[in-house]
Amino acid sequence: MAEAPISARPHVFYIRPAPGWLELLHQEVDALVKSPLQKYKYEPKVTLLKGTVKLHRCDWRQGLEIMLRLTTAHDVEWLVLESKCNKWSEVDAILGRVPWDSILPSRDIPVHVTTDISNGFTTASGKLRENFCKISNLIHVSEGGKVRFKIDLRADFLKISVSLCGEPLYKRGYKAKLLATAPIAEHQAAACTRWVLDKNLDNSPVNQVFVPFAGSGTFGFESLLVLSGSGPGAFSRHFSCDLFPCTPEASMRFFRKKISEKFTLFRGPKVTFNDINSEAVAILKENTVVFSSVSQFEIVEEDFFSFKTVFPDQGKTLILLNPPYGNRLAKNSSVAGLYHRLGIRLKEISESNPGKILGGCLCPDDVSWKNFIKELKSFSPETHHFTHGGKEMRLVRWAS
Repeated sequence: MAEAPISARPHVFYIRPAPGWLELLHQEVDALVKSPLQKYKYEPKVTLLKGTVKLHRCDWRQGLEIMLRLTTAHDVEWLVLESKCNKWSEVDAILGRVPWDSILPSRDIPVHVTTDISNGFTTASGKLRENFCKISNLIHVSEGGKVRFKIDLRADFLKISVSLCGEPLYKRGYKAKLLATAPIAEHQAAACTRWVLDKNLDNSPVNQVFVPFAGSGTFGFESLLVLSGSGPGAFSRHFSCDLFPCTPEASMRFFRKKISEKFTLFRGPKVTFNDINSEAVAILKENTVVFSSVSQFEIVEEDFFSFKTVFPDQGKTLILLNPPYGNRLAKNSSVAGLYHRLGIRLKEISESNPGKILGGCLCPDDVSWKNFIKELKSFSPETHHFTHGGKEMRLVRWAS
C-alpha cells in the first residue's frame, strides 16, 4: 500500500524558543493554533516540553502557517521520521526510509547535519553524520547549508528532523542596515515586548511606543510586529521549506499574502526613537522605510536624560529600553550609575503620566538591576530572567 502524501497526513513539529522564553512561546503557539488563517483537516495539540514546544497531529500546511506567524521562536523543526533501533544496520535502514525527494529538490544542495548520540551506541556522532550523508548522497557543510537536518539517537530510538526555517527566525529581513553590534535579537525583543504588554491589564490601546537607546530600532519594529499580530512571513526573507518539493507553493503564497495584509493594513502607534549616537540615527532613518505605511516615526538625536517627549492624552505609551552596557557603554562610565539615573528618570515619567505608562527595561547584572528597581518600587515592578549571548539578563516591567 502506497504511503499517503506528506500534505495528506498529520505531522509533528518541534518549536524552539528564544532563549529564556519557553512558556511565552507556548502561549503564542497555542494562540496561533486557535486562530488559523484557514480550515484544516486535523486539530493539533500543543505540548510544553523541557526545552521546546511540541506541536503534534498537525496539518503540514498549518505547520508552515504557524512558522510564518511566530515572533518568539528561534526555529521550527519538522519531525520527518522516528523509529526504534538497536544496531547500526537498523539505523542505516531507517535512514534509507527518509522521503528525500519530498525534502530536497536535488542532492547537490549543501546541507548541515547536526547529530546527537546518547548511551547505547558507543561510536562517536561523526559516524551517524557520515552514514546519513552516504545513504542520502548528500554533502554536509559546517557553514552555508541551505537545509538543516537534525538526527537524535537516544538509547534505542532514532529521530530525524529538518528545519523549516533554515536561517533562524529572528533574521526577519526587514532592516536595511545594522549596527556593528546587535545587542538583542529580534525574537528576544518580541518576547520582551509581549511580556511587557501583559502588564496592560485594562487592555487600553497603545498609542505611542517610545524607544530610548534605540540602536538600529529592533525594539520599536518588533513592537509593531507584535501589536499588528503579524510575523516573519510579512517580509521577503526565504525559508528552507520554500525549497521542499512537498511544500505547496499556493499555500505559501496565500499565507504570505494574508500575513502581509495584516501587517500593511495595520495602523500602528507613533514610534519615537531616541539615540545620542549619530550613526544609529542615520541607520534608523533607513530602517524605518519598510514600516512607513504602518506607523509614524519620530527620530531624535539627543541625550535621553534631557529629551522631553510628549505622551498622548489617550491610551498607553509603551516604553522599551535596552540601555548601553559592555562595549556599548561609554568609556569611564558606570553601569550601576547609569541604571540608578534611569530609575529616577523613569519614575518621574511614570508619576507624571499616571495610568498611561507600560515600561520594560533590560538590566545586565544584579547591581544595575537593584539600582534600577529600587526607584520603581511604587509601580510594582516585576522581573523576568533570560539569557542572551550566554549572558543572564533581567527584564523589568512596570506600569504607572
